[in-house]
Amino acid sequence: MDEMNEMDALRRLWAGTPDGSAADLAGSRALMERAYVKDRQEDRRARGPRRILRSAVRMPGPLFKGMAAVTVAAAVVVATQLVPGAVPPASAQELLARAADAASEQTELKLRPGQYLHVRSVAARHMTVGRKDGTGVDHLAIKVAEDTWEPAEPGKPWLVREEPKGVAPYPGSRPVPSVPGMAGVDESVYESSCDKTPGDELSYLRLGEWPTDVAALRARIEKVAAQQEEPGHLRLWLTISDLIKKSAARPSLAAPLFEVASSLEGITLVPDVTDAAGRPGMAVGMAEDETMRSELVFDKETYRYLGIRYVVTKDRTENPGGRAYVVPRGTATGTALLGVEAADAMPEPSPQASRLRIPC
Repeated sequence: MDEMNEMDALRRLWAGTPDGSAADLAGSRALMERAYVKDRQEDRRARGPRRILRSAVRMPGPLFKGMAAVTVAAAVVVATQLVPGAVPPASAQELLARAADAASEQTELKLRPGQYLHVRSVAARHMTVGRKDGTGVDHLAIKVAEDTWEPAEPGKPWLVREEPKGVAPYPGSRPVPSVPGMAGVDESVYESSCDKTPGDELSYLRLGEWPTDVAALRARIEKVAAQQEEPGHLRLWLTISDLIKKSAARPSLAAPLFEVASSLEGITLVPDVTDAAGRPGMAVGMAEDETMRSELVFDKETYRYLGIRYVVTKDRTENPGGRAYVVPRGTATGTALLGVEAADAMPEPSPQASRLRIPC
């Protein structure tokens, strides 16, 4: 009965107060969002709606101005539902923090001995075809479905299968009646007689060897990146990008990778992008040189990793075989991740499949 009297008193207290509008609540949502991001970055192990709400209440001002009377439990529900997507990330660091949280909530894919990791993706590629009349080249946007099967243990073959899904000319280019390499399915088999994992530290087979402690992970990345010739921050970015592409099966590694990436100089937020599969997203980008930017793409709502893009930021001159042409600004290529799953076996390759041997 006392509880009912308290609720009656609260209703009388708020009886003359109008309901809050979206504009009234926008500031409060922003405060809660900032508190949420800060809380996540400080300690990912101590998550929960109570901690989020407590941080928000410490902020100055009438946090719940204009809201109808609610119980504490209802307030917790509001915080939990509104905070994660209330305000878009304001920086590349914020986006990577949310991506790390999203990865930490995903399930690890465990492969049994004898199984294969099947990765499904789609690639957007750029191709130029010289005109027969010698007046220049035509630029083509090509979509290719990619499937890879990598073994869960060493000494077994890999299979890479690519299938063209579409060709379209860029604006200003002519349709091309025949495109080289666009007929049928192309398969490549990679074989190895090694009784242990081959030396490529960025392969799926060796993902389990990478530490998830952020400091130890960065040290390992720096050691691998030191073998590249690019500037220091770019070497780290390229190594991290390669690891992120291959860590979809191990989100416990992806989460600290995003944290390491957030500490790199030169990263920028790209609010609106489209991945190779046509999905809208937002990205964290870094300039690889004065004409090219690479981007890690994330879903706008869930912040899950979608794939990687390479964007020409200024007209870029290419000169293969002494035949110069210009790749126009805005040209985008890349790969979109569609899914990863365990497969009990690798499909039987076609007799026409290319075969390559991996050295031990």
